[in-house]
Amino acid sequence: MIIWINGAFGAGKSTLAGGTVIVPMTVLHQPYARDMLEPLAALGVPVHHLVLHTDPSPLRARIDASLEYPHDEARSEAVRAHRRRRINDYEQAFEAWLNTARVIDTGNLTPGQALQAALAQLART
Repeated sequence: MIIWINGAFGAGKSTLAGGTVIVPMTVLHQPYARDMLEPLAALGVPVHHLVLHTDPSPLRARIDASLEYPHDEARSEAVRAHRRRRINDYEQAFEAWLNTARVIDTGNLTPGQALQAALAQLART
């Protein structure tokens, strides 16, 4: 089993990852996703695609509050700037195709609550 956790930069993918093969990866270009997933499907490998979604306003707030490198503000800001630049790309991908996956709105969830929501989604399979 492979559990693919997709979502915006800063939505909580890495926080949620662990255990069975879990892939916390942002893939916004649908053909790239197909290139990864179709060979797995052809081999009969079950892939569960979860999208951790956060609306732009809370996502920006989460990004602004993040501190990736506690002792290096310049590096932390570089990470935050990259994440901010990708918000519109994520929103476009979400509207185009990501919204067809199993979507978990993490805007108001703690990491533990996001984990529980993901487990609930996986229990439905």
